[in-house]
Amino acid sequence: MKVEGMNYNKLLKVLKDIKKNFRTVYVVGGILRDIIMNKKMLISNEIDIDLLLYPFDFNLLKNIVQKNKLPFVILDEENKVYRTVIKDNLLINLDFSTYEKFEEDILRRDFTINTLCLELKYFIEYLVDKRLHIITKNLIDYTGLALKDIKKKILRVVEKNNFVVDPLRILRLARFMCLGLKPEKNTVLLAIKNKHLLLNVAKERINYELKKIFNSVSYKVLEWMDKYGIIEEIIPEIKILKIMGKNTQFKRFYFHPEGLWQHVKLTYKSIEEVMLNLKKFFPQHYEQIYSEIHSKEYILKYIVLFHDIGKPFVVSKEGQRIRFFHHEEKSVEIAKKSLQELKLSNKEIQVITDVIKNHMRLGSLYNNKENLTERAYLRLFRDLGQNLIYLILFSLADRLSYEVIPPNVRKKYIKNCSSINEFVKFENFVLKKHEEYKKKSSIPRLLTGYDVMRLFRIPEGPLVGKILNYIYELQLLGKVVTKQQAVKFAKEYFETLKSR
Repeated sequence: MKVEGMNYNKLLKVLKDIKKNFRTVYVVGGILRDIIMNKKMLISNEIDIDLLLYPFDFNLLKNIVQKNKLPFVILDEENKVYRTVIKDNLLINLDFSTYEKFEEDILRRDFTINTLCLELKYFIEYLVDKRLHIITKNLIDYTGLALKDIKKKILRVVEKNNFVVDPLRILRLARFMCLGLKPEKNTVLLAIKNKHLLLNVAKERINYELKKIFNSVSYKVLEWMDKYGIIEEIIPEIKILKIMGKNTQFKRFYFHPEGLWQHVKLTYKSIEEVMLNLKKFFPQHYEQIYSEIHSKEYILKYIVLFHDIGKPFVVSKEGQRIRFFHHEEKSVEIAKKSLQELKLSNKEIQVITDVIKNHMRLGSLYNNKENLTERAYLRLFRDLGQNLIYLILFSLADRLSYEVIPPNVRKKYIKNCSSINEFVKFENFVLKKHEEYKKKSSIPRLLTGYDVMRLFRIPEGPLVGKILNYIYELQLLGKVVTKQQAVKFAKEYFETLKSR
């Protein structure tokens, strides 16, 4: 989001009030890095601005914020860190803190690229005049390395104990790598040395960083975290894939030479390929998919990481074939526990586990597409709901990962591979039918739960839902159009269930 053409009236008013009432105010850290790197005010939806105030006055700051009719949030009372949120063209998180010795505070930051600082008056001038040189000629670079490292896109810790002070910085390192920055050798060695300290970090903070990584194009970063054993420090269950799911001469867990973990990583790579080519794969449904998935790519990445994690626990052999019956249920069990520990919301976990539970389904339907009934489609749509979009994207990525081919011919291969093209056609057909289903599903139900309980003298429970779903399915198929017909079919179905 460029500064040009944007006005930040609410932000400017608060900043001017801060400048007027505090003797010394600096803008520090990430916002300056991003302006220098991109020559624009960063990010699509929100920006973060950090201010250092001196001398600090809690009541004065609170009054200024509240006078501007903005929320005042205490982030860390002990260390005097506060926040307000401004909706001004986009979402602006404005954080306030103080310092005892300014230079020491700057040097306590994580990476050299985040140590730049600027007097607030120049930042205000930049927002008004929109000229980059206002910032560049007034920047303060205490380390003498910040601007050089930004120019060379290098990630370098400010001090050697940075990861000890806050181990989460190892994940922040990975997140910045998603932006195309590269850690220098000593920083990598320090990250490896201190990776075990990630166990001491609050799961909520880890979840926050992982979401940002997974929402980025991050396959190469995943490979980096895998290479140095960082990924299993934050998601220990990955060891199941890496160790238990490794192919041996006695057990082969996947056709990929290295086993399950290689398959999962290639599926991760493929899901990013799918997301980058949504319009090509789904030209008629692109807008619908994008609106549903945008900023939720992390959901897809978690689905990928956990979808086959149950296989080593259910592996069996039939003749020469290795089978994994009901591995979906075991994968759901493991994923649910792990995601709860990572403090994902119940809603997020439900979406992820619903798709994992059904992750074989679309492939099975495709293999039997010549004999599919309308009822099979209806049940798919009923069971998945809006989560169908996640299943569509995952299933394509899963199929793409089956072909281990050189990256330089992958693009050509997708275009010319009939099996992939046919599967994409099928998925587009499913999406079209889902749109038709959503229009039909607005028709009111002919029977209510109360009707069913009264009709069969049964209590509220799963049986009631089963009968209601069956009757509504018949409605959508056009086989039931009146309440009298609904009662008739409900009675027949109830007798069938009783006889089982």
